[in-house]
Amino acid sequence: MWVFYLISLPLTTGMVMLTLRYFAGPHVPRYVLFTVGYTWFCSLSIIILVPADIWTVIDSLSFSL
Repeated sequence: MWVFYLISLPLTTGMVMLTLRYFAGPHVPRYVLFTVGYTWFCSLSIIILVPADIWTVIDSLSFSL
């Protein structure tokens, strides 16, 4: 599972940074970029959290059998 985290967290961060760089205007203040980047990262982190949650449930069920 740690391999999934090691791959998905930098990928998600990179996606957010590249999207911000592509869509941000030249005179946008840094605090706006930080706020938008933080909210996009929180939104995209669901992609990371859902498989981890499913794996945890499946793993805990296998120990209870």
